[in-house]
Amino acid sequence: MNSKAQAWFMDFAIALLLFTFTLVVYFSYTNNLQKQEKGELDVLITDAKAISSSLTLSGYPVNWNNETVLRIGIADDQKVNATKFKLYKQINYSKTKNLFGTVYDYFVFFVNDKGEVLNINGICGTGSPLINLSYSIKSAYYYQDAADSFLKNFMENTFNADIYFNDNTNDIHGLHGFIKNLSKYRLIVMEHPLMNGGDYNDYYGKLNNYTAEGGIFIISGELTTSNGRDLNGIEFWKKSGQSPAQRTAIVNNTEQYLTLSVGQSIVFNQYYYTTNDTSLTIENDPEDDDYNPYPAADFKIIATYNNTNDNAIAKWMYGNGTVYFFSDFDVSFFNGDFVSVVEEAAKSLIEGTCTPINVTQISPKKLVKTERYVNYNSKIIKMTVYVWE
Repeated sequence: MNSKAQAWFMDFAIALLLFTFTLVVYFSYTNNLQKQEKGELDVLITDAKAISSSLTLSGYPVNWNNETVLRIGIADDQKVNATKFKLYKQINYSKTKNLFGTVYDYFVFFVNDKGEVLNINGICGTGSPLINLSYSIKSAYYYQDAADSFLKNFMENTFNADIYFNDNTNDIHGLHGFIKNLSKYRLIVMEHPLMNGGDYNDYYGKLNNYTAEGGIFIISGELTTSNGRDLNGIEFWKKSGQSPAQRTAIVNNTEQYLTLSVGQSIVFNQYYYTTNDTSLTIENDPEDDDYNPYPAADFKIIATYNNTNDNAIAKWMYGNGTVYFFSDFDVSFFNGDFVSVVEEAAKSLIEGTCTPINVTQISPKKLVKTERYVNYNSKIIKMTVYVWE
């Protein structure tokens, strides 16, 4: 073999060795990387399964609260405990990760058989604050005075409610537009409506019909400019010139959605109250402006004024609907945030669906999902847990 052939052979041999070495290093690196990624995914899956397993139990202690909880669980005998789910939502996110024993981010939510995200006890889901869900419910809010609009921002921001304001020159966004669109809404709030006599007469039957057909109606303050008018089977009253002592109400009954304790004091800034008059005329013609097809049912007194026992907060059923009355949302004394109590109750009232979950907003490097079937309100639903890095 001449010198040129030998040189060519040596160059070829060296190139072949380098190519082979590169292939060995590449495949070795790729294999190790795949093993590493598989190992990380296995850890994510293990954590997701552990979180879902913990949640499908009662937790520890069984009757845990946010101070005593050692293990988070929200299901008793595979049935979702809505109260525990709400308590879980209130725990600091970092603390929940420690209790679950995970360093990864996570999110928990429930879906029905149609794949829709469910609102359970006012909660669409819980976990990482990077995931935002909102309520999928049609709602409306009406107010006639900017000074009495305590729930306006909440209704607008939380429920994306249609907002109506008392403006006699605007039929679309005033009281007329509100009444005209009632059938669109699942939840309505009227804050200190103070309807004049003509409006009350025109809209009385329509408001009765709204609730009777299954609507949720929250009302506060003065119903009309005339005292003692009725709506949804109840009469509404006002007393003027009362001192703070006379405007002090005491909570005397607990209620499923209102986090009020028996014995709590509330000093309202105005004195409005209701009476359950069982003698109100029942009118069954839907075309009649006086349409009043049902008496109030299951009337529950939640708080009464100290000196008179007048009803300051009450709840009742009217036909297939639910009504809450609050004397006022403006209080001068309450051990806590009274408006927040009402807002949380509104969220819990609306059993329904939420907007779909969007995982693209978290930009995960790796993401896993586990699903388990549980029971809620006698229906089988799916609990979904996302865990990601």
